Amino acid sequence: MKMYIEGYRSNNIKLTAAICDAAWFYAEELLGRRMTKHILIDIKLTKDLKEKEGAYGFCHITGSVNKPREFMIELDASMKHSWDQILTWLAHEMTHLKQFVRNELYDGVDGSVQWKSKRYVRSPQYEDMPWEREAYRLETKLFEEFEKL
Repeated sequence: MKMYIEGYRSNNIKLTAAICDAAWFYAEELLGRRMTKHILIDIKLTKDLKEKEGAYGFCHITGSVNKPREFMIELDASMKHSWDQILTWLAHEMTHLKQFVRNELYDGVDGSVQWKSKRYVRSPQYEDMPWEREAYRLETKLFEEFEKL
């Protein structure tokens, strides 16, 4: 896996090392070692992302949508958030990365989302969508496993 970390607090060597180590661990847990070798991630650390965009993180495909292997993950790295929170949000977004790579999740051009074989129109209860439920379920599990290392 190739990884780039940029943005707010990216000059904090200990934080970027923790993010790098966690991203590797999450990728290998979610995708396996062989698939992880083919992934490129640009991790962008943003101050006050939650206030600006309404979320603590995003995962976007930056390469081919037909065979996604290149991604940008954006995380809220504001000083008020602990490293544990940032690494948990990273686990959440890495779960979405896995969903894209394994062709479980597709963003439709009409604003709809396809999860596995079913199409959904985004709703106000976005957290209740099945791809979000999986990401919320795995974020804590992945972070706790990483923390044990």
